[in-house]
Amino acid sequence: MNHIEIPTLLFWENGNSWYGSLGNTRFFIKPESPEGEGRRLSIQVWRGPLSMELSEVIAAADFPVTEEGLARTAAWLEERAAEIN
Repeated sequence: MNHIEIPTLLFWENGNSWYGSLGNTRFFIKPESPEGEGRRLSIQVWRGPLSMELSEVIAAADFPVTEEGLARTAAWLEERAAEIN
């Protein structure tokens, strides 16, 4: 696989989190509900091969839990992967 795929909107609406990778790029996504805002996807990226706990997170972002937010999340992760790989 040479691109990043993430689960559908229903997966995130049910509160699930997700670990993924592309080449040397590793990432973790989890939905959060900050006070006074709608649910958002919190994303952390690090260089592999180790787990997030044993690595330095080098990029982070968040996007809304919407179809557009999922598209923006995947595009942002692709950009980070291009930089790291």
